[in-house]
Parts: sequence; structure tokens; C-alpha cells
Amino acid sequence: MGKIFRETASLSKADLFYYDTKEEKPVIICMHGMYGRAETWSDFIVHYADQYRVLAPDLRGHGQSSKPDGYYTIDEMGEDVMELMEILGIEQAILVGHSMGGGIVGYLAARYQNKVKAAAILDKTAKGPKKHTPILSSQVKQYDAFTKGWCETFDTRKEALECIKTSSGSELETEYFINSLYEDKSGYHFLFSKQALASYRANEYDWMDLLPRITCRTLLIKSAGEESVTMQDFVEMKACLKDAIVYTMSNTNHNVHLAEKDEFYQVFDQFLDSIKK
Repeated sequence: MGKIFRETASLSKADLFYYDTKEEKPVIICMHGMYGRAETWSDFIVHYADQYRVLAPDLRGHGQSSKPDGYYTIDEMGEDVMELMEILGIEQAILVGHSMGGGIVGYLAARYQNKVKAAAILDKTAKGPKKHTPILSSQVKQYDAFTKGWCETFDTRKEALECIKTSSGSELETEYFINSLYEDKSGYHFLFSKQALASYRANEYDWMDLLPRITCRTLLIKSAGEESVTMQDFVEMKACLKDAIVYTMSNTNHNVHLAEKDEFYQVFDQFLDSIKK
């Protein structure tokens, strides 16, 4: 494969850092989950770079992208991705999103049917609270529950690692958080904004109504566990889609694209092949 370029695009409401292979090939755009960043997709990028131009942004509030005051809804983050496509002159793309990123993919596939060639939603339910008036991140009072007790600054890397390991359910999850750890002159911090994450949580809503509006082929993957997507939700989501491929992984880990890579790539390869036919 060629080089992975790291760029920053100045959008109308945020600056988006992103990975880009910059090849003249069909485009895949990858969207990470909460607490993640573009680096989450490094192995995926390497795996598919010979056949596709692969992009992966740090979504607003995460990684090296800006953390502006905003709502952090799937709509808002989805519009960032659409604006990035316009800036880069990308007419159409295959979209893949994990967890929070899966919700963004669902929004974009329903809203911009002519721009989305195919969609993959990884371990994300469309079920949620009734849609309500969103709250700006600067006005959200509650904290992100998972990271609520975490320090803003750690004196040592060891201290940060101990904090992560205490909360993480697996080595893979620990590594996921370590990849968002950075050091400056005041100590160690995380690249994601806890305020942005709290806003995303506060503004989540049920998007089952978007699924019937998705016209492209859609891949739904869930883990073997029920924590993120129940089998009932999975069945209902499939029933709402016009052209769906569904698969349940053998592993219970939420990071379905990372936990069993050979199994995941076999399924995703079949999905990509089906689009070519």
C-alpha cells in the first residue's frame, strides 16, 4: 500500500483532522465510536488500501479535531463528514461506522442517498430516546458516565494506564483508550472532550425511522453480546432496511472490527464484493 496522509480540513463549524490514502480509487470513509479517533481504523486502512481510497476522520470532539460548542448529534457530525466530502471533491463513498459512527452512517445514508454507495453499521442500535430539542455542549450539566471519575490530567503514564485498566473490560478496550492518550508540559491527557461526549449522550435519539429511507445495500454487524445491540433490535433494524446483509460475530467484544479481524474482514470482503455485482 501507499502512504497514509494526515490532513486537517477547515469546515464551516469545525476543523477536522483525517487520515487519507489519496488514491484514485473508489472511496471508503470510516467513522469511529465514542472516545476513538482515526487511528482506530489503521489496520482497516492497510487492509483495503490496495483496492480503495480510504479516509478516516477524527470526528468533532475527538482526537486532533476541534472541540467547538455544539450538539454532537449524529446529524451535526454527519454534516461535518458531508462537508469534508464536498471539500475533497468526493462524489460518492462507501461508509462504515462503529458504534457512535454507525449512527452517523445511518443518518448520512438516509439523508444523502445519492452520495452513499453502500453503508456498514457496526454494533450500533437505532433504538433510543424519543427525539427532543438538543442541548449545546456548553449547557450540558451531566458528565459522561464512563469517564466521569477520570482525572483531567495525569502526572505519569502509569497513573493514566491504571485508571484506564480499572474501567476497561478487556485488553483491546484498554488499548483503544491508550491510543487517545497524549502528553504535554502539564502531564498526560485524553484527546477526546468529556463535555462533547456528555453532549452526545444527552442528545442521542431513536433513529429507527431513518432506516426505511436508506436505499443502498447496508451491512449490519453486531457482537455476540447483547450489551450494545440486542437481538430484538437487530431483527427490527433488518426488517426496516430495503437491502440488508446481517451478521453476528463470534466474539462478544463491542469492537467488532478489531476483536476478530479475520472474521470481520471475511464478512466485509463479501459485502464489498456484493456491491460490485
